[in-house]
Amino acid sequence: MLDVIMKLAASNASKQFQSLGSISNNIANFNTTGYKAQRFEQYLTSDDRLEGTVKVDASKGLAMITKRELDISVDGFGYIPVTQPDGTVAYTRDGSLTLNSKGYIVNHRGDIVADGIQVPIDYEKIQIREDGEVRVKTPKNQDFNVIGKITLAKFPNPEALKNLGYNKLAPTPDSGEPIADINSKIKQGTLERSNVSVHMQIDQVLRLNASLISNLRIIKFADELYRQSVNLRQ
Repeated sequence: MLDVIMKLAASNASKQFQSLGSISNNIANFNTTGYKAQRFEQYLTSDDRLEGTVKVDASKGLAMITKRELDISVDGFGYIPVTQPDGTVAYTRDGSLTLNSKGYIVNHRGDIVADGIQVPIDYEKIQIREDGEVRVKTPKNQDFNVIGKITLAKFPNPEALKNLGYNKLAPTPDSGEPIADINSKIKQGTLERSNVSVHMQIDQVLRLNASLISNLRIIKFADELYRQSVNLRQ
């Protein structure tokens, strides 16, 4: 019986440390553009074990004005698709974009945005419209010409997206496959702040700390009972 109590308490403490890890990651990314906070949700199994799963907080962060042509934010719940070096597509809310050496629009990790939008070397101005259409003006043509489009994606259950690191997410069976998002709008010259609430994170840390102390006390109490029972047998 004491072994069972100690195992349950140790398992619960382990899950709470995992939750603390998610909170630490959130606080570390408080100033990361477009970062989506993670929640470690715990639940009790039928055999009284505490289990948990990481979910993405899909709520929007506040927008800040930068007036930079290649800065974009998403007004809505859509995600910006980026093609990684291995050819797989990931999704992000980080709209701090730039141009690579070949003139393609990329994110800060060098991932190609959308299907690959190449900007002419002699461009004078870039215009990214609300529907994602990318236009440029050149010295040879003062009218804006369309060179590509950033088609936003959405998911049936965005909370179940997998965190790939580097502010990128990937679909999972629980999140569902990406579908084109025609309702969200792109805002040029702005960036989305992270949706991390420091006050909420601190509150969760305090709650977890109290819970961890309780579990450690249970382990210590069970260990003391076990030690006394061994002494009695001797």
